[in-house]
Amino acid sequence: MELFANEWLSLSEENGAVWIQVEKPGFAMKDFEAVLDQVPRLTVTKFANLQLALGESSGGRLEIGQLKPAIEVTVSKDFMKASVRLNLTPEELERERERLPARLIEALQAHGVVHGILYDVLNGGMVAREKQTVALGTSPVPGTDAQLAYFELSPRRPVIREDGNADFFELQFIDEVKPGDWLGEKIPATAGTDGRNLAGVALPAKRGRDMPLKYDAHTVLEQQEGDKLVLRARSSGAVKKAAGKIFVQEMLIIAGDVGPQTGNISYDGNVQIRGTVLDGFTVTATKDISVLGEIGVGAVARIESLEGDVYIKGGIFGREKAVVRAGRSVFLKHAKDCVIEAAENIHVGLYAINCRLKSRYIHLDKRKGRLIGGEVQAKIKLVAAFIGNESESLTKVSVEGFDRSAILKKMDSLLQEYKKALASLEHMRREMDIYEGYEELLKHSQKKEYLDFGIRYEQTVERVMELEEERLKLAAYMSTKGDGEVTVMLKAFPRTMLQIKEIGRQIERITAGSFYVEKNTFFHE
Repeated sequence: MELFANEWLSLSEENGAVWIQVEKPGFAMKDFEAVLDQVPRLTVTKFANLQLALGESSGGRLEIGQLKPAIEVTVSKDFMKASVRLNLTPEELERERERLPARLIEALQAHGVVHGILYDVLNGGMVAREKQTVALGTSPVPGTDAQLAYFELSPRRPVIREDGNADFFELQFIDEVKPGDWLGEKIPATAGTDGRNLAGVALPAKRGRDMPLKYDAHTVLEQQEGDKLVLRARSSGAVKKAAGKIFVQEMLIIAGDVGPQTGNISYDGNVQIRGTVLDGFTVTATKDISVLGEIGVGAVARIESLEGDVYIKGGIFGREKAVVRAGRSVFLKHAKDCVIEAAENIHVGLYAINCRLKSRYIHLDKRKGRLIGGEVQAKIKLVAAFIGNESESLTKVSVEGFDRSAILKKMDSLLQEYKKALASLEHMRREMDIYEGYEELLKHSQKKEYLDFGIRYEQTVERVMELEEERLKLAAYMSTKGDGEVTVMLKAFPRTMLQIKEIGRQIERITAGSFYVEKNTFFHE
């Protein structure tokens, strides 16, 4: 079959092969581009033969290429996209326009394409000699992951709020709930929408990742409410979170004062006292203790939390009898003539006068907090606006200090464990991803393996949270200047005695700044 002819050459086709015969010399290679425009189905596969034929003009026939189909279909490897190139001249395309859609559909079907055909393109958007997308598979739409929400615990950040001439030490200390109160919820994962490839074969969608609500089943109830799983308190108490789980701790509420009518209080849980603790009485609890009366407390015998925090909104006038201890932190507006000890932090709003304070960190308000007289022992750092007073009351401050190199080693070791835990989480997550969304198809042994991965994953998540808590504690060490620090924001008065580690200094004149020890040298800046 003859494909093309002019006075210099002719092209013919036999069994799909294209042959050239040169009739006379003088046809340049660069002019062959015009021939290709007129024979768009030609693809030159034997370029050397074409050069030889045009160069020698011998009149012999040489094979130079192949004849492409008029409708050239290309299907992607994943069978999700089909493209067509019309190897036609514009004139041929116009002649074929009416019956072209039917021919295109027939060509696509010959390649197994029956789904996702773009009929609008076939019916009016085809262009000659351009590769065009004419069919698209329907990709599966993965389901959405489960969405979790929990009760937000109030941050324990005490602030001094000024209202006229009064100062109020505010802290939302205990998050109290009643039976039925909302504690959390989950919007379940969705199944997603299946897709189809060009052959019409279903492509299963991956179900969204499920995540369990974490709670203590003894104190928190999970129930279906509409399309959600909702957590609600089973009983009254204080909301807490530990190891990633939410729960309700038992709480004893004293509506008035602790005194002759109540006797001494000893309770396994949280204690909230809405009045005060009268002189000579004792309150002990395993968890948090809050005394909310505006007048604070006086010469109490003892207020002690074994594992939690103590909050005394109105402060202490101890008359050298009151003792307050906490397994974690103590928060109070002011303190006078008392003993306060805490394992982690002591936060004082306005002043501490003639007190014995002992804790890892001691914080007085940076704008107003005054430390006057008494003896103060911090392990790592003390911060106050003022230390001492104009009367030059003897005020003793000591900071035990720490070994920075030992803390650095702990930090390095912790970070290594942290990285290993994260890598383990990632590995388990990948393994679980293989199964997720197809649980109903799993064999018994595969289901057991999947459940085991889930248990180990949750355990590792809890360990990561523990490591993060430890990291934050060590980071607090490292944020301290030197190996122990005292920071005076506004004024340190004469007769203030500072001892950091084994080095002591007495303030001789009013000053301020940071005092710290590094490599057995005392610094002030």
